[in-house]
Amino acid sequence: MANIKGFRGLRYSSEVELDRCICPPYDIISDEEREELYKKSEYNIIRVEFGKEYPEDNEENNKFTRAREYLNSWIEKGILKFDQSECIYVLEQEFEVDGKKYKRTGIIAALELVEFEKGIVIPHEFTLSKPKQERLELLRKTKANISSIFGLYEDDTGEVKSILDKIKSKKEDVSYKGIGTFERMWVVSDENIIGKLKELFSNKKIFIADGHHRYETALEYRKEMEQKEGARQDADYNYIMVTLTSLQDPGIVILPTHRIVLSSSIEEDIFIEKLKAEFDVEEGNYEGLKRKLEDKKKYAFLVYTYNKNFYLITLKNPEDSLKEIEGSKAYKNLDVVVLQKLILNKVLKITDEDILYQRNIKYTKSDKELIETVDKGAKYGFILNPTLVEELKDVSLSGEKMPQKSTYFYPKLMTGNVIYVHLK
Repeated sequence: MANIKGFRGLRYSSEVELDRCICPPYDIISDEEREELYKKSEYNIIRVEFGKEYPEDNEENNKFTRAREYLNSWIEKGILKFDQSECIYVLEQEFEVDGKKYKRTGIIAALELVEFEKGIVIPHEFTLSKPKQERLELLRKTKANISSIFGLYEDDTGEVKSILDKIKSKKEDVSYKGIGTFERMWVVSDENIIGKLKELFSNKKIFIADGHHRYETALEYRKEMEQKEGARQDADYNYIMVTLTSLQDPGIVILPTHRIVLSSSIEEDIFIEKLKAEFDVEEGNYEGLKRKLEDKKKYAFLVYTYNKNFYLITLKNPEDSLKEIEGSKAYKNLDVVVLQKLILNKVLKITDEDILYQRNIKYTKSDKELIETVDKGAKYGFILNPTLVEELKDVSLSGEKMPQKSTYFYPKLMTGNVIYVHLK
């Protein structure tokens, strides 16, 4: 099963203000946010993780070569320093959602790369070629995992939790503010503790929660390196940096990602009439219908139309309607699949390929942004309930992939608290 180990993490010197040097994952950073991160500190990791592009860039001088130069320069200056021994890192993120406080704990370690077919590391979503090409070029130039992927594991017995609780009972080694989080990190070099965790994980599967593109990139990079210098059992490129959180952790929060259909030739009255074939339809105001949506939990959506009308739609006969959808029971049971197959595909004639490549579809986490986008000229908005972590596990184990943007784990892992460099 899963093989994890410690590594000599590259971390910011204690003399550097860490709050000003970390950044969110590359895939959620807008151009405006990148500008702000550049201004925060001349040593902000954004310069390595997701650097700016310039008109005069060429093969010798571009954002990837600059990433390597920044990394090497900061190491030379002592801005970034390697830990003296191989460590694992325990991360606690404290955050708030809708007025409720949470804490989520993760183990940052090196995870041995295995092909998905082996059923040890299990994906749940499709990947796209462009982000993988970008991540691959960054990995080639820096020979480092700048940001961690996020993985989930079963801890039914609580054995891992017990070890982590003991570690967290002591004073943390580092603390800092993330984006919407307060984070603490413990640096663990004790070989006995690392050995015990390694043993416990040898019986576990890892479910990728976030970082599919980076994982597949690391597999591709390993192939390249093996072709270049022959397979080496001890090579660091056989591993990827991962933050592992238990499926039983009370701090796991998945937020829904809503869908906006930008244009459609189907007018509202016809659209609603078509929906009534399989859905109960209730018209009302946003606040009242949103509460009802949350109470329903499954097979329900809040629809907002270009005529500024709200409808709560609920599947009448799930058992009958789900028969139309191909796939396992776990896959068909997902709200995002019901929406995609029975409404976007069937009623609005938007294809799976259109959805995969975001043609005529926009995604948002915000009800407010959805409403504003429709008011500005989009056709229909669909507000969803969140996917459940059990659903992710069930679909992953079925060997199927969820539609794009089915899960949004909150909070995202920060980039720059630890970097995994291929030292050998």
